[in-house]
Amino acid sequence: MNKISKVLASITIRELILIWLAIHLLLITQPNSPVFDEAHYTQAARDLLKGVASNIEHPFLGKAWGALGMLIFGDNAFGWRIIIIVFGALPVYPFSPLARRYLSERMALLAAAYLGFDHMFFTHSGLFLLEIPALFFAILAFKYYFERRIVLAAVSMGVSILSKETSLFLLFTLILLHLATTRRPSTQGVLKALKFTGVLLATIAIPMQIYISAYGLSASERLVNKGVVVVAPDSSVISTTTTWVREPQYITNVFEHWHYILTYHSSLTIKDSNVGPENYPWNWFIPTQQREMIYYRAEVIKNITYYTDGVYAGSRIERVCPINWRGVTNLPLWYSIWLVTPLSIYLIARRRLNEGVVLTLLWIIGTYLPLLGISIIFNRIEYPFYFINTLPALALGLPLTISMLNVEKSVKDGILAVFLGWTAASFLLYFPLNVRVL
Repeated sequence: MNKISKVLASITIRELILIWLAIHLLLITQPNSPVFDEAHYTQAARDLLKGVASNIEHPFLGKAWGALGMLIFGDNAFGWRIIIIVFGALPVYPFSPLARRYLSERMALLAAAYLGFDHMFFTHSGLFLLEIPALFFAILAFKYYFERRIVLAAVSMGVSILSKETSLFLLFTLILLHLATTRRPSTQGVLKALKFTGVLLATIAIPMQIYISAYGLSASERLVNKGVVVVAPDSSVISTTTTWVREPQYITNVFEHWHYILTYHSSLTIKDSNVGPENYPWNWFIPTQQREMIYYRAEVIKNITYYTDGVYAGSRIERVCPINWRGVTNLPLWYSIWLVTPLSIYLIARRRLNEGVVLTLLWIIGTYLPLLGISIIFNRIEYPFYFINTLPALALGLPLTISMLNVEKSVKDGILAVFLGWTAASFLLYFPLNVRVL
């Protein structure tokens, strides 16, 4: 552990981010074609730049980030992904001071490393996907909330929700935290809550309404029986008839758009769908139920021939994957939920009250338990990458709860060292680029 401590002592948060960015820039054009849901979002970004509405089941801002990169750098892999990669580095900045509220400088850096090198977080922060910009603004909202900068907290949370609708769970978490830490409601507190609510709603509603008005969102089509007048060349009416025509049904306001978004996502149910164990949120932490989601896999078949002293000695066929993007959990951080959750409950029950422990537990409750309930009650498909919103809680909670245990320091250091080594090994094991093949 001393060697690990020395390594951590020699690295700053800026250097950690630079290392992280360098790795992503190595991968930014691997491949040059869309990966996973990039196929939807790249087209939506192109449409956005053309003034055409598409992919309206998500708020528009998540696609606008990719469109911005395409506008500056062109319609190519670099253009699609560069803004998302920048956003992928940015969450560590507000997360680091958030962690330093409850941890030492070195432990906060360790928490940032747990988050930044989680495989699912790393994958989604290297591709044109929606989760990471939304998470950045949500973490920023928490930072501003603790600094009592209510307006900035509301604006940040609003931008987060505009980037992806699942940030509503992070808003729920912030509300839980406020209720848990507000002992005596006061008139001033109520006014601040109303100010937060008003700014939040305005941040969401005004840009959405502008988008709706400018782009003319069509949610569906309907059959309409229309009268048709048949006119002769001399302008006299010959006859009238009726015919069925398809007319688009337009979304005209923010309420209709949110109704469409929620209706669409509630329709993604497990019934009559081909789903695996990874689509049930309770399976994300059970070793026997782990299965990779293949985002992109380039497979090469190699015919390897052996010669001994210039004489043919045999051959074999080998399949290799030079590029292999996978939606796979980083086991140490995800499995730490079995440790962090009971330890947080234990520490709170023993009245070892710590705001960071409360935040950790409420963040898990606010972002994971709703997925569990929605899956059980409504049979909604839950994709493993939804858990990205919970990862900051585990990255913070793991070093925090371990450091608060009444055990020898060497034991605590040993546990954290094991998790750090496991994180690094898991990251390397599932790294999307097979350098040996290239």
